Amino acid sequence: MRLVTYTTAGGAPRAGRLEGDAVVPLAAPTMLDWLRGDGRADAGEAPVPLADARLLAPVPDPPSVRDFYAFEGHVATGWRRRGGDIPPAWYDAPVFYFSNPASIVGPGEPVARPAATRELDFELEVAAVIGAGGEIAGFTLMNDLSARDVQRAEMTVGLGPAKGKDFATALGPWLVTPDELPLRDGRLDLAATVTVDGYEATRTTAADMYFPWDALVAQAARDTRLRPGDVLGSGTLERGCLLELGPLPGGRWLEPGDTVTLAADGLGELSTPIV
Repeated sequence: MRLVTYTTAGGAPRAGRLEGDAVVPLAAPTMLDWLRGDGRADAGEAPVPLADARLLAPVPDPPSVRDFYAFEGHVATGWRRRGGDIPPAWYDAPVFYFSNPASIVGPGEPVARPAATRELDFELEVAAVIGAGGEIAGFTLMNDLSARDVQRAEMTVGLGPAKGKDFATALGPWLVTPDELPLRDGRLDLAATVTVDGYEATRTTAADMYFPWDALVAQAARDTRLRPGDVLGSGTLERGCLLELGPLPGGRWLEPGDTVTLAADGLGELSTPIV
């Protein structure tokens, strides 16, 4: 099942499911209600043509956003650039930082380049969304936009990223239930790409995740509780950002006027205009 949060004619956000080129309204008033197990049935209203619906982030206001660091290739490249090796503790358990749930944007929603950065980067990720019972209810694409020059300075303090990350995280275009996606050894076997204004910046796979998804869920839940709507980012796929790939043609990072589009088999396309 593909689930969306949408609006029509400027109305209040609704939860729906995709059926062909139409959105079928659900009885649940919001996606958080659906994730809690309420209103799983259709609302009994007429389907809305997808062309008449504006899709928002599947979970526009998640209770929390944890972003993991689960792709060994991406981690190794980052440490090599800093002149080091992956710390042994990275292999003990999946690590994450908390991102900003107040800065979620949806498909097609513009993101302003922060004034402090000239090294704006995309990050190609897959995110899991938690449902009732603390289990994964679905997966979606995630673009953890990053101000690399700001982040680089912040990280010298030793507390992790802050203003280099929390200005915008894009999710969408829809939430796909696990039964509709290929899982192999607990990992999504999906090809994925990133394009910037039609230029293919990378082609990679989500299958190379070092830790399986159940390990990420277990680590997130350890000594606390997960709530319906909590978002767990996979971390950047290998070769899933300019920090690994190098700048775009012309030696530049993302700039106003660019549109970056993440795409993956089964998960659709997530486009973000930079303004």
